[in-house]
Amino acid sequence: MRKLLGALASIAFVAIFAAPAANAQSTGATIMLLHGIPATPVDVEVNGAVAVPNFQFGQMQNLSALAGTTLTALKVKLAGTSTVAIDAGNVALPATGNYTVVAHLDAAGAPKLSVFNNDITTLAAGKGRLTARHTAAAPAVDVRANGAVAFAALTNPNEAKADLAVGTISATVVPAGAATPVVIGPANLAIVDGTSLIVYAVGSLTGNTLQVLTQSISGLGTAPTRVDTGNSPVSDGSSSSTLVLVSIVVMIGLLGGGVATARRVRG
Repeated sequence: MRKLLGALASIAFVAIFAAPAANAQSTGATIMLLHGIPATPVDVEVNGAVAVPNFQFGQMQNLSALAGTTLTALKVKLAGTSTVAIDAGNVALPATGNYTVVAHLDAAGAPKLSVFNNDITTLAAGKGRLTARHTAAAPAVDVRANGAVAFAALTNPNEAKADLAVGTISATVVPAGAATPVVIGPANLAIVDGTSLIVYAVGSLTGNTLQVLTQSISGLGTAPTRVDTGNSPVSDGSSSSTLVLVSIVVMIGLLGGGVATARRVRG
């Protein structure tokens, strides 16, 4: 009987973990989990049970239904193995606010989890928000917009942001204090009225896997209404080395749960 109850509890937990985004409205919190480690499928385990199996690079999992709870013994394991990549321990999820939890590499290349508080304050008419987050195994970088330094000396795991006029900017990432080499980009980023575009630098400089994932939060012109993951308008620039993978929304076959895929840009 105890084994049966334990199994039922695990199934119920997994069903909640994989619940679709609509549940975020009832909790007052939006919490997304982003997989930002290239070529590393993982299983996300909570309290000894696999909650998200075969979680792929670039995917986003909605945790909003679990807002205000504690994830006990949260571990990220290499998919299908017992090898622990990240042992996060007990993780208390906030009850309110808008957050993205990112599994990524630290500056030295070790896997880690970082929590970012997404700015969902109201944007003025004709403005969009651009946030750059350094979550890659790389030293400090400058983010350039249309050739000029927009965010200087950004280090892992920090962010910089600005509210900008609607339009398109050509963005590149270079070592801090230098104009070359360009390690990511160029990529055209569309600044959209009332929308926050969050750009994550992920991967490894020495491993030649540096690239970009993006997340969009729309409806900020008046009040935030929803989170769009993987739908931000990123297109490739003139460089033939830039590869844009058009994002799609995919459904995992786990009790009807949903996973979104973020947009990627290779450097």
